[in-house]
Amino acid sequence: MNLITKIFGHRSPATVPAHTVYLAPGWSLPLRTAIETLAASTDRELVALCISHYSGYVREAAICRAVELGDSLFLELIAERVNDWVPEVRKCATNALLLLLATVPVEHFAAILPRLRSLMLATRADHRAWLFDFEQRLIQAGGSAAIIEAMTGADFRFRRAAYLVARDHHLLSVAELVKRGLLSGDIVIGQNAVAQLDQVDMSDRDTCIAIATASPFGPIRYAAFKFVVNDRVSVDTESFLWRTIFDPQAGLRAAAARLLIESGRDVIGRCSAMLEAGQLNIRQIRAALSLLADLRAPNTVAVLAKYADDARTEIRAHAVMLQAKVSPSLKDEIASRALLDVSRRVRKVGARLCTLGAFVPLDRIAAMLVQRGDRHAALTVCARDRWDCLACIVFIAELRGPNVRDCDDMREALRKWINNPASSWTKPNDQHRQILSQRGVGSRLLDLAGNRQAELLARLREGGIEL
Repeated sequence: MNLITKIFGHRSPATVPAHTVYLAPGWSLPLRTAIETLAASTDRELVALCISHYSGYVREAAICRAVELGDSLFLELIAERVNDWVPEVRKCATNALLLLLATVPVEHFAAILPRLRSLMLATRADHRAWLFDFEQRLIQAGGSAAIIEAMTGADFRFRRAAYLVARDHHLLSVAELVKRGLLSGDIVIGQNAVAQLDQVDMSDRDTCIAIATASPFGPIRYAAFKFVVNDRVSVDTESFLWRTIFDPQAGLRAAAARLLIESGRDVIGRCSAMLEAGQLNIRQIRAALSLLADLRAPNTVAVLAKYADDARTEIRAHAVMLQAKVSPSLKDEIASRALLDVSRRVRKVGARLCTLGAFVPLDRIAAMLVQRGDRHAALTVCARDRWDCLACIVFIAELRGPNVRDCDDMREALRKWINNPASSWTKPNDQHRQILSQRGVGSRLLDLAGNRQAELLARLREGGIEL
Protein backbone atom coordinates (compact mmCIF):
# COMPACT_ATOMS: atom_id res chain seq x y z
CA MET A 1 0.00 0.00 0.00
CA ASN A 2 1.53 3.33 -1.04
CA LEU A 3 1.38 6.56 0.95
CA ILE A 4 -1.39 8.07 -1.16
CA THR A 5 -3.62 5.12 -0.32
CA LYS A 6 -2.60 5.28 3.32
CA ILE A 7 -3.44 8.98 3.57
CA PHE A 8 -6.53 9.24 1.36
CA GLY A 9 -7.88 5.72 1.45
CA HIS A 10 -9.49 4.27 -1.69
CA ARG A 11 -10.90 7.57 -2.87
CA SER A 12 -10.56 8.77 -6.42
CA PRO A 13 -7.46 10.84 -7.11
CA ALA A 14 -9.85 13.65 -8.01
CA THR A 15 -10.84 13.91 -4.35
CA VAL A 16 -7.29 14.69 -3.27
CA PRO A 17 -7.04 18.38 -2.20
CA ALA A 18 -5.54 20.38 -5.06
CA HIS A 19 -3.85 23.14 -3.06
CA THR A 20 -0.12 23.81 -3.08
CA VAL A 21 2.02 23.25 -0.01
CA TYR A 22 5.47 24.49 0.91
CA LEU A 23 7.33 21.30 1.60
CA ALA A 24 10.55 23.06 2.59
CA PRO A 25 11.86 26.63 2.38
CA GLY A 26 11.68 27.74 -1.25
CA TRP A 27 10.05 24.48 -2.38
CA SER A 28 6.31 24.54 -3.19
CA LEU A 29 4.47 21.57 -4.69
CA PRO A 30 0.89 20.40 -5.20
CA LEU A 31 -0.19 18.37 -2.16
CA ARG A 32 -0.39 15.06 -4.08
CA THR A 33 3.09 15.61 -5.53
CA ALA A 34 4.47 16.54 -2.12
CA ILE A 35 3.18 13.30 -0.63
CA GLU A 36 4.56 11.26 -3.53
CA THR A 37 7.90 13.00 -3.03
CA LEU A 38 7.89 12.04 0.63
CA ALA A 39 6.95 8.46 -0.26
CA ALA A 40 10.17 8.04 -2.22
CA SER A 41 12.43 10.29 -0.16
CA THR A 42 15.45 9.00 1.72
CA ASP A 43 16.31 12.50 2.90
CA ARG A 44 15.93 12.06 6.64
CA GLU A 45 16.21 15.78 7.32
CA LEU A 46 13.32 16.47 4.94
CA VAL A 47 11.17 13.76 6.49
CA ALA A 48 11.97 15.03 9.99
CA LEU A 49 11.07 18.59 8.95
CA CYS A 50 7.76 17.47 7.45
CA ILE A 51 6.69 15.63 10.61
CA SER A 52 6.01 19.11 12.02
CA HIS A 53 4.61 20.54 8.76
CA TYR A 54 1.61 22.91 8.87
CA SER A 55 -0.45 20.54 6.70
CA GLY A 56 -1.94 17.57 8.51
CA TYR A 57 -1.74 15.52 5.31
CA VAL A 58 1.99 16.15 5.06
CA ARG A 59 2.55 15.42 8.75
CA GLU A 60 0.74 12.12 8.39
CA ALA A 61 2.67 11.21 5.23
CA ALA A 62 5.99 12.13 6.86
CA ILE A 63 5.22 9.94 9.88
CA CYS A 64 4.41 7.01 7.61
CA ARG A 65 7.66 7.47 5.72
CA ALA A 66 9.60 7.78 8.98
CA VAL A 67 8.31 4.35 9.99
CA GLU A 68 9.51 2.91 6.69
CA LEU A 69 12.96 4.46 7.17
CA GLY A 70 13.03 3.14 10.76
CA ASP A 71 15.48 5.66 12.21
CA SER A 72 15.58 6.50 15.93
CA LEU A 73 16.03 10.21 15.16
CA PHE A 74 12.30 10.36 14.34
CA LEU A 75 11.12 9.12 17.73
CA GLU A 76 10.99 12.48 19.52
CA LEU A 77 9.27 14.18 16.60
CA ILE A 78 6.64 11.46 16.31
CA ALA A 79 6.06 11.51 20.06
CA GLU A 80 5.21 15.21 19.77
CA ARG A 81 2.47 14.37 17.28
CA VAL A 82 0.69 11.94 19.64
CA ASN A 83 -1.19 15.00 20.92
CA ASP A 84 -1.61 16.57 17.46
CA TRP A 85 -4.70 18.71 16.85
CA VAL A 86 -5.72 16.45 13.93
CA PRO A 87 -7.21 13.11 15.12
CA GLU A 88 -5.89 11.23 12.07
CA VAL A 89 -2.34 12.45 12.77
CA ARG A 90 -2.65 11.45 16.45
CA LYS A 91 -3.70 7.94 15.41
CA CYS A 92 -0.91 7.74 12.86
CA ALA A 93 1.67 8.81 15.47
CA THR A 94 0.57 6.25 18.06
CA ASN A 95 0.61 3.47 15.48
CA ALA A 96 4.02 4.62 14.26
CA LEU A 97 5.58 4.37 17.72
CA LEU A 98 4.26 0.83 18.11
CA LEU A 99 5.66 -0.16 14.70
CA LEU A 100 9.04 1.42 15.42
CA LEU A 101 9.20 -0.51 18.67
CA ALA A 102 9.76 -3.60 16.52
CA THR A 103 12.65 -2.11 14.53
CA VAL A 104 14.40 0.47 16.71
CA PRO A 105 16.49 -0.70 19.70
CA VAL A 106 14.50 -0.21 22.91
CA GLU A 107 17.19 1.89 24.63
CA HIS A 108 16.43 4.72 22.20
CA PHE A 109 12.89 4.96 23.57
CA ALA A 110 14.14 6.07 26.98
CA ALA A 111 14.84 9.49 25.45
CA ILE A 112 11.15 10.06 24.65
CA LEU A 113 9.81 9.07 28.06
CA PRO A 114 9.54 12.72 29.26
CA ARG A 115 7.58 13.68 26.15
CA LEU A 116 5.26 10.69 26.48
CA ARG A 117 4.74 11.20 30.21
CA SER A 118 3.73 14.81 29.55
CA LEU A 119 0.71 13.36 27.74
CA MET A 120 -0.78 12.66 31.17
CA LEU A 121 -1.49 16.41 31.36
CA ALA A 122 -2.83 16.75 27.81
CA THR A 123 -6.40 18.05 27.47
CA ARG A 124 -6.95 17.55 23.74
CA ALA A 125 -7.45 13.80 24.28
CA ASP A 126 -7.12 11.26 27.08
CA HIS A 127 -3.91 9.36 26.29
CA ARG A 128 -3.51 7.52 29.57
CA ALA A 129 -4.78 4.11 28.43
CA TRP A 130 -2.65 4.19 25.28
CA LEU A 131 0.39 5.42 27.20
CA PHE A 132 0.15 2.67 29.80
CA ASP A 133 -0.21 0.05 27.06
CA PHE A 134 2.76 1.46 25.13
CA GLU A 135 4.95 1.47 28.24
CA GLN A 136 3.97 -2.14 28.89
CA ARG A 137 4.97 -3.10 25.36
CA LEU A 138 8.26 -1.23 25.77
CA ILE A 139 8.99 -3.19 28.94
CA GLN A 140 8.03 -6.48 27.31
CA ALA A 141 10.39 -5.67 24.45
CA GLY A 142 13.27 -5.50 26.93
CA GLY A 143 13.16 -1.83 27.91
CA SER A 144 13.26 -2.36 31.69
CA ALA A 145 17.03 -2.01 31.92
CA ALA A 146 17.02 1.20 29.87
CA ILE A 147 14.27 2.69 32.02
CA ILE A 148 16.03 1.81 35.28
CA GLU A 149 19.29 3.20 33.92
CA ALA A 150 17.53 6.44 32.93
CA MET A 151 16.53 6.92 36.59
CA THR A 152 20.13 7.92 37.32
CA GLY A 153 20.76 9.90 34.14
CA ALA A 154 22.15 13.43 34.00
CA ASP A 155 18.96 14.97 32.61
CA PHE A 156 16.38 15.56 35.34
CA ARG A 157 13.50 15.17 32.86
CA PHE A 158 14.61 11.64 31.96
CA ARG A 159 15.17 10.76 35.62
CA ARG A 160 11.71 11.85 36.67
CA ALA A 161 9.87 10.26 33.76
CA ALA A 162 11.79 6.99 34.16
CA TYR A 163 11.05 6.94 37.88
CA LEU A 164 7.31 7.30 37.27
CA VAL A 165 7.35 4.54 34.67
CA ALA A 166 9.28 2.25 37.01
CA ARG A 167 6.80 3.01 39.78
CA ASP A 168 3.64 2.52 37.72
CA HIS A 169 4.87 -0.73 36.14
CA HIS A 170 6.51 -2.16 39.28
CA LEU A 171 9.95 -2.57 37.72
CA LEU A 172 11.51 -2.56 41.20
CA SER A 173 10.30 -3.49 44.65
CA VAL A 174 8.65 -0.66 46.57
CA ALA A 175 11.52 -0.56 49.06
CA GLU A 176 14.15 -0.36 46.33
CA LEU A 177 12.18 2.28 44.45
CA VAL A 178 11.76 4.41 47.59
CA LYS A 179 15.45 4.13 48.48
CA ARG A 180 16.51 5.11 44.97
CA GLY A 181 14.10 8.02 44.97
CA LEU A 182 15.23 9.34 48.34
CA LEU A 183 18.89 9.06 47.35
CA SER A 184 18.41 10.53 43.87
CA GLY A 185 19.29 14.09 44.82
CA ASP A 186 16.12 15.19 42.98
CA ILE A 187 13.46 16.83 45.13
CA VAL A 188 10.57 15.85 42.82
CA ILE A 189 11.57 12.20 42.78
CA GLY A 190 12.28 12.34 46.51
CA GLN A 191 8.83 13.69 47.29
CA ASN A 192 7.28 10.98 45.17
CA ALA A 193 9.33 8.37 47.04
CA VAL A 194 8.55 9.64 50.54
CA ALA A 195 4.83 9.49 49.71
CA GLN A 196 5.22 5.70 49.31
CA LEU A 197 6.64 5.06 52.80
CA ASP A 198 3.42 3.44 53.96
CA GLN A 199 3.74 0.85 51.16
CA VAL A 200 7.23 -0.27 52.19
CA ASP A 201 7.47 -3.58 54.07
CA MET A 202 8.13 -3.20 57.78
CA SER A 203 11.49 -4.93 57.42
CA ASP A 204 12.73 -2.11 55.18
CA ARG A 205 10.71 0.80 56.52
CA ASP A 206 13.14 1.97 59.22
CA THR A 207 15.95 2.15 56.67
CA CYS A 208 13.83 4.19 54.28
CA ILE A 209 12.71 6.53 57.08
CA ALA A 210 16.32 7.08 58.13
CA ILE A 211 17.23 8.02 54.55
CA ALA A 212 14.24 10.36 54.31
CA THR A 213 14.98 12.15 57.57
CA ALA A 214 18.57 12.74 56.42
CA SER A 215 17.47 14.18 53.07
CA PRO A 216 18.99 17.53 52.04
CA PHE A 217 15.49 18.72 51.12
CA GLY A 218 13.34 20.18 53.88
CA PRO A 219 9.96 19.16 52.37
CA ILE A 220 11.09 15.52 52.25
CA ARG A 221 12.30 15.61 55.86
CA TYR A 222 9.01 17.22 56.86
CA ALA A 223 6.98 14.53 55.07
CA ALA A 224 9.01 11.84 56.84
CA PHE A 225 8.46 13.64 60.14
CA LYS A 226 4.67 13.70 59.62
CA PHE A 227 4.72 10.01 58.72
CA VAL A 228 6.73 8.99 61.78
CA VAL A 229 5.21 11.24 64.41
CA ASN A 230 1.61 11.50 63.24
CA ASP A 231 1.04 14.53 65.54
CA ARG A 232 1.67 12.68 68.80
CA VAL A 233 4.48 12.04 71.24
CA SER A 234 5.11 8.44 72.22
CA VAL A 235 7.90 6.31 73.61
CA ASP A 236 8.79 5.32 70.06
CA THR A 237 8.87 8.85 68.64
CA GLU A 238 10.18 11.04 71.47
CA SER A 239 13.88 10.57 70.69
CA PHE A 240 13.12 11.34 67.05
CA LEU A 241 11.40 14.57 68.09
CA TRP A 242 14.36 15.65 70.21
CA ARG A 243 16.64 15.20 67.24
CA THR A 244 14.25 17.14 65.02
CA ILE A 245 14.37 20.32 67.14
CA PHE A 246 17.87 20.80 65.71
CA ASP A 247 16.73 20.50 62.09
CA PRO A 248 17.81 23.39 59.82
CA GLN A 249 14.24 23.90 58.56
CA ALA A 250 12.34 26.36 60.77
CA GLY A 251 8.92 24.81 60.18
CA LEU A 252 10.14 21.34 61.07
CA ARG A 253 11.87 22.58 64.25
CA ALA A 254 8.74 24.43 65.28
CA ALA A 255 6.47 21.42 64.71
CA ALA A 256 8.69 19.15 66.80
CA ALA A 257 9.09 21.72 69.58
CA ARG A 258 5.34 22.33 69.71
CA LEU A 259 4.57 18.64 70.19
CA LEU A 260 7.21 18.29 72.92
CA ILE A 261 6.06 21.42 74.76
CA GLU A 262 2.43 20.33 74.58
CA SER A 263 3.52 17.05 76.16
CA GLY A 264 5.17 18.90 79.05
CA ARG A 265 8.80 18.57 77.94
CA ASP A 266 11.28 21.36 78.72
CA VAL A 267 12.46 22.18 75.22
CA ILE A 268 14.22 25.42 76.18
CA GLY A 269 16.09 23.72 79.01
CA ARG A 270 17.13 20.77 76.89
CA CYS A 271 18.22 23.01 74.01
CA SER A 272 20.26 25.26 76.33
CA ALA A 273 21.88 22.28 78.01
CA MET A 274 22.90 20.78 74.67
CA LEU A 275 24.47 24.07 73.63
CA GLU A 276 26.32 24.36 76.92
CA ALA A 277 27.59 20.79 76.70
CA GLY A 278 29.15 21.46 73.30
CA GLN A 279 27.60 18.33 71.79
CA LEU A 280 26.18 19.98 68.67
CA ASN A 281 27.74 20.53 65.27
CA ILE A 282 27.67 23.89 63.49
CA ARG A 283 24.37 23.25 61.73
CA GLN A 284 22.73 22.11 64.95
CA ILE A 285 24.07 25.10 66.87
CA ARG A 286 22.54 27.47 64.32
CA ALA A 287 19.23 25.60 64.60
CA ALA A 288 19.35 25.68 68.41
CA LEU A 289 19.99 29.43 68.49
CA SER A 290 17.10 30.01 66.08
CA LEU A 291 14.81 27.85 68.19
CA LEU A 292 15.66 29.75 71.39
CA ALA A 293 14.95 33.02 69.58
CA ASP A 294 11.65 31.74 68.17
CA LEU A 295 10.55 30.44 71.60
CA ARG A 296 11.58 33.75 73.23
CA ALA A 297 13.64 31.90 75.81
CA PRO A 298 14.66 34.06 78.82
CA ASN A 299 18.36 33.37 78.23
CA THR A 300 18.29 34.16 74.49
CA VAL A 301 20.06 37.54 74.69
CA ALA A 302 22.93 36.18 76.78
CA VAL A 303 23.33 33.07 74.65
CA LEU A 304 23.36 35.06 71.42
CA ALA A 305 25.92 37.50 72.85
CA LYS A 306 28.19 34.56 73.60
CA TYR A 307 27.90 33.06 70.12
CA ALA A 308 28.22 36.46 68.40
CA ASP A 309 31.89 36.25 69.49
CA ASP A 310 32.33 32.61 68.44
CA ALA A 311 35.45 31.78 66.47
CA ARG A 312 33.40 29.99 63.80
CA THR A 313 32.24 32.38 61.08
CA GLU A 314 28.98 30.59 60.25
CA ILE A 315 27.85 30.67 63.85
CA ARG A 316 28.94 34.25 64.43
CA ALA A 317 27.08 35.51 61.38
CA HIS A 318 23.92 33.64 62.35
CA ALA A 319 24.06 34.89 65.94
CA VAL A 320 24.42 38.50 64.79
CA MET A 321 21.35 38.25 62.57
CA LEU A 322 19.36 36.74 65.43
CA GLN A 323 20.55 39.47 67.80
CA ALA A 324 18.99 42.09 65.54
CA LYS A 325 15.77 40.06 65.42
CA VAL A 326 15.58 39.61 69.20
CA SER A 327 16.72 43.16 70.11
CA PRO A 328 15.54 45.44 67.29
CA SER A 329 16.21 48.55 69.37
CA LEU A 330 19.93 47.67 69.26
CA LYS A 331 20.12 46.93 65.53
CA ASP A 332 22.24 50.04 64.83
CA GLU A 333 24.90 48.98 67.33
CA ILE A 334 24.75 45.35 66.14
CA ALA A 335 25.15 46.32 62.48
CA SER A 336 27.99 48.73 63.30
CA ARG A 337 29.89 46.01 65.15
CA ALA A 338 29.26 43.45 62.41
CA LEU A 339 30.67 45.74 59.72
CA LEU A 340 34.05 45.69 61.48
CA ASP A 341 34.20 41.90 61.75
CA VAL A 342 37.20 40.13 60.22
CA SER A 343 34.87 37.87 58.19
CA ARG A 344 33.23 39.15 55.01
CA ARG A 345 30.31 36.85 55.72
CA VAL A 346 29.60 38.65 59.00
CA ARG A 347 30.12 42.03 57.34
CA LYS A 348 27.52 41.04 54.75
CA VAL A 349 25.10 40.46 57.62
CA GLY A 350 25.88 43.95 58.91
CA ALA A 351 25.23 45.42 55.46
CA ARG A 352 22.02 43.42 55.20
CA LEU A 353 20.83 44.83 58.52
CA CYS A 354 21.45 48.33 57.18
CA THR A 355 19.24 47.63 54.17
CA LEU A 356 16.56 46.55 56.67
CA GLY A 357 16.67 49.81 58.60
CA ALA A 358 19.78 49.81 60.79
CA PHE A 359 21.83 53.02 60.64
CA VAL A 360 25.63 53.14 60.67
CA PRO A 361 27.32 56.57 60.43
CA LEU A 362 29.76 57.45 57.67
CA ASP A 363 32.75 57.53 60.00
CA ARG A 364 32.14 53.88 60.90
CA ILE A 365 31.95 53.00 57.19
CA ALA A 366 35.23 54.82 56.62
CA ALA A 367 36.76 52.88 59.51
CA MET A 368 35.56 49.60 57.97
CA LEU A 369 37.19 50.53 54.67
CA VAL A 370 40.47 51.30 56.41
CA GLN A 371 40.46 48.15 58.54
CA ARG A 372 38.81 45.64 56.21
CA GLY A 373 38.83 47.18 52.74
CA ASP A 374 35.31 45.85 52.08
CA ARG A 375 34.06 48.25 49.40
CA HIS A 376 31.11 45.97 48.54
CA ALA A 377 29.67 46.22 52.03
CA ALA A 378 30.41 49.95 52.14
CA LEU A 379 28.60 50.68 48.88
CA THR A 380 25.66 48.48 49.96
CA VAL A 381 25.24 50.45 53.18
CA CYS A 382 25.71 53.84 51.49
CA ALA A 383 23.06 53.08 48.87
CA ARG A 384 20.59 54.41 51.49
CA ASP A 385 21.48 58.01 50.48
CA ARG A 386 22.88 59.41 47.23
CA TRP A 387 25.35 61.71 48.96
CA ASP A 388 26.46 58.93 51.30
CA CYS A 389 27.16 56.93 48.14
CA LEU A 390 29.31 59.71 46.70
CA ALA A 391 31.19 60.05 49.99
CA CYS A 392 31.79 56.28 49.94
CA ILE A 393 33.25 56.52 46.43
CA VAL A 394 35.59 59.23 47.74
CA PHE A 395 36.68 57.04 50.68
CA ILE A 396 37.47 54.13 48.38
CA ALA A 397 39.30 56.31 45.85
CA GLU A 398 41.44 57.82 48.62
CA LEU A 399 42.43 54.40 49.92
CA ARG A 400 43.52 53.34 46.45
CA GLY A 401 45.81 56.33 46.05
CA PRO A 402 46.19 58.88 43.27
CA ASN A 403 46.19 56.39 40.39
CA VAL A 404 42.56 55.63 39.56
CA ARG A 405 43.02 54.41 35.99
CA ASP A 406 42.23 50.80 36.96
CA CYS A 407 39.25 51.66 39.17
CA ASP A 408 36.56 50.38 36.80
CA ASP A 409 34.19 49.52 39.64
CA MET A 410 34.40 53.04 41.07
CA ARG A 411 33.95 54.60 37.63
CA GLU A 412 30.81 52.50 37.19
CA ALA A 413 29.54 53.50 40.66
CA LEU A 414 30.12 57.18 39.88
CA ARG A 415 28.42 56.80 36.48
CA LYS A 416 25.33 55.40 38.18
CA TRP A 417 25.39 58.26 40.68
CA ILE A 418 25.51 60.84 37.89
CA ASN A 419 22.67 59.12 36.00
CA ASN A 420 20.43 58.83 39.06
CA PRO A 421 17.93 61.71 39.00
CA ALA A 422 17.45 61.38 42.77
CA SER A 423 20.82 63.07 43.20
CA SER A 424 19.39 66.29 41.80
CA TRP A 425 16.76 66.75 44.49
CA THR A 426 18.51 65.34 47.56
CA LYS A 427 20.92 67.74 49.27
CA PRO A 428 24.27 67.03 50.96
CA ASN A 429 24.62 67.65 54.71
CA ASP A 430 27.54 69.33 56.45
CA GLN A 431 29.47 66.06 56.77
CA HIS A 432 29.14 65.41 53.04
CA ARG A 433 30.34 68.93 52.26
CA GLN A 434 33.34 68.50 54.54
CA ILE A 435 34.31 65.19 52.90
CA LEU A 436 33.93 66.55 49.38
CA SER A 437 35.89 69.72 50.14
CA GLN A 438 39.01 67.89 51.30
CA ARG A 439 42.18 68.40 49.31
CA GLY A 440 42.54 66.17 46.27
CA VAL A 441 38.94 64.87 46.36
CA GLY A 442 37.81 66.97 43.41
CA SER A 443 40.63 65.83 41.12
CA ARG A 444 40.01 62.17 41.98
CA LEU A 445 36.29 62.46 41.21
CA LEU A 446 37.03 64.21 37.92
CA ASP A 447 39.49 61.48 36.96
CA LEU A 448 36.88 58.85 37.72
CA ALA A 449 34.20 60.75 35.79
CA GLY A 450 36.26 60.70 32.58
CA ASN A 451 34.16 62.13 29.75
CA ARG A 452 31.28 62.72 32.16
CA GLN A 453 33.08 65.52 34.03
CA ALA A 454 30.69 68.26 32.91
CA GLU A 455 27.70 66.24 34.10
CA LEU A 456 29.40 65.52 37.41
CA LEU A 457 30.14 69.21 37.99
CA ALA A 458 26.56 70.13 37.10
CA ARG A 459 25.16 67.58 39.52
CA LEU A 460 27.46 68.81 42.29
CA ARG A 461 26.45 72.42 41.66
CA GLU A 462 22.81 71.39 42.04
CA GLY A 463 23.76 70.33 45.55
CA GLY A 464 25.59 73.57 46.19
CA ILE A 465 29.10 72.11 45.88
CA GLU A 466 31.88 73.55 43.75
CA LEU A 467 34.99 71.45 43.15
